[in-house]
Amino acid sequence: MNIEETIKENNRRLGAISAVYNPITGEGSTSIKREWVNIEGFPLTHINLPETMCADPQIEQLASMGAHDYLHNILGMEANSRNIIKLWLDFCLKRMKHDFEYWARSMTTISDKGKGRDTAFTLNRPQRIYLKAMEELRCAEKPIDIILCKARQWGGSTLTQIYMLWIQLVHKKNWNSVICGDIEKQSSIVAGMLAKVISRYPRWASGGKQLTTTPYQGATKTRVINWSNSRYSLGSAQKPDSLRSEDISMAHLTEVGLWKATQGRKPEDLVQSIFGSIASGPYTMKVIESTAKGVGNFFHRTWIDATEGRNNFTPVFIPWFSIDLYSKPITKSDYPEFIRSLDDYERNLFSLGATLEAIAWYRDKRREMPDEWRLYSEFPSTAAEAFQSTGRRVFRMSYVNNIRKDCMPPLLKGDITPCDTPGKRATITPAAPGENCEENSLWVWLMPDNTQQLRDRYIVTVDVGGTSNKADYSCIVVADRIAMLDGGVPEIAACWHGHIEHDKLAWKAVEIARAYGDALLVIEANTLETEGTEGNNFEYILNEISGKYSNLYCRTSLQEIKQGRPRRWGFHTNSSTKPMVINFLLKALRDGLYIERCLPTTYELDLYEYKENGKEMGAVEGNHDDRVMATAILVWTCYNHPLPTPVTRGATAAKRNRIISEASM
Repeated sequence: MNIEETIKENNRRLGAISAVYNPITGEGSTSIKREWVNIEGFPLTHINLPETMCADPQIEQLASMGAHDYLHNILGMEANSRNIIKLWLDFCLKRMKHDFEYWARSMTTISDKGKGRDTAFTLNRPQRIYLKAMEELRCAEKPIDIILCKARQWGGSTLTQIYMLWIQLVHKKNWNSVICGDIEKQSSIVAGMLAKVISRYPRWASGGKQLTTTPYQGATKTRVINWSNSRYSLGSAQKPDSLRSEDISMAHLTEVGLWKATQGRKPEDLVQSIFGSIASGPYTMKVIESTAKGVGNFFHRTWIDATEGRNNFTPVFIPWFSIDLYSKPITKSDYPEFIRSLDDYERNLFSLGATLEAIAWYRDKRREMPDEWRLYSEFPSTAAEAFQSTGRRVFRMSYVNNIRKDCMPPLLKGDITPCDTPGKRATITPAAPGENCEENSLWVWLMPDNTQQLRDRYIVTVDVGGTSNKADYSCIVVADRIAMLDGGVPEIAACWHGHIEHDKLAWKAVEIARAYGDALLVIEANTLETEGTEGNNFEYILNEISGKYSNLYCRTSLQEIKQGRPRRWGFHTNSSTKPMVINFLLKALRDGLYIERCLPTTYELDLYEYKENGKEMGAVEGNHDDRVMATAILVWTCYNHPLPTPVTRGATAAKRNRIISEASM
């Protein structure tokens, strides 16, 4: 748009932001479809009511007759002020079932954050966006399953809790909930807010009864609301034992991006134990919300699955420019100059819906926070920005997003089963139903195709990790190179990932390589060779394998072997070869030189960074890069090893004498 059109559109947006919002009259409420209704004789005669309420026959009669005639002709009562007030209160009670915004404004009291005072809960602009998503599910009589990725300081958690309380006080009896944060302090804040709302709930709305809560069976972190006999339980991911997950209908899991995996307990295990107690149906709720804290964790994986339709959660993202706090005034005379000064990123912000005033605020914030990745994380404009974890990325986000498009769920998850019969290949066996296949299992996208006798059609690489649960993972990756014969690119065929003893890892890699047409097997060995006894033991394992598997990568050149030097098996990653394979992988991502199928690999690519010294590379602290290294070595080998060739008679004996090394490549 030109300057004039930009100013016109900006004025329209400012007008929408400053438009009247009055949840008592319903003016400006957009979370649910509404109709303006006139009811003569009521304290409010002109009200914007939810369509669901307008469809009620009583409301239709009130609108057509007015309060006085309705009392006289329908109820047979005198139309005096006392009866009109009683009819009005009955009307308000009915409206509370249909109109959450009205109920929140009329019935609830919360602390006004940062102002040291109490106030009625009036929804701000981002809260109304979030509410619309919840109301669409409720009105469709669907489970209210939401995953909320949010910027800071707009009250997403507050709205979730007040909405759940609305269901417990207005809609349902015996409707229990669970609130779980990362730490207990978060839950205690929630408890204080709920206690304030309940204690100050107007008596006329609860049949003249004072609402209270009492501990449930002596448990201080589970309380019962006397009015509806509904319970709410408070807990934390770090101390989940206090949570009562039996017979619950709603669960709010807050700041899930901060939840850490511990020995024997992962965030998804706790989530499953809580959600598993909910029989999904109308008015049930499952809410997972957090600010984004990196990629590859449970919250990020669940968000991706929601956006791609692989789970039942409705994704809701609130950008920073939807929060009215983040704005800086611009005089009308300064508009043209400011518009001309917009850079590409700022113009993109405007196209996303930000006002010029919001962009002016953001420009100042960019100067305060020179690390743009931190700015994107704290004040995300899109969900993709929110999940950025580092400002020293090795692999550009656009490159990673591009290859992520080809990722897909595996054809099967299982493991490799060795064959005891000499000369027979190992087989790939699917996992049993219900078996956990997230780790220590083989994910397969392309089954072995051994109908075409091609030497080195498949290449298998191994990154060796530790054996304990806290150690780095080990990773085995398989690539199919048949498309390269026609000018195509290699494709990821399979991946094994987990913790395993080193000798079992090596032999598992051998069986996978055998299954995939006696593939070239490249094992990254230097990590363990520098660890003393364990490394020497692993070198012994490789020497043992070399006597039983002929197509093993050896880094000792044929000339060195002729000179009497011992064979050194495995790919040696050092200060020279590591940048070589990583830079080649970077090029492969940029130019589309291979097809990635494994989604977790792309998450590791997002978390792979240059360290502060600018020389070393590795995963962001607390994360892993085993898939990255295995894939980097794999892609480099695919292009630096001769293309697949037909197997001819006598090739087996000749193959045993081949030495595949760095020199031969």
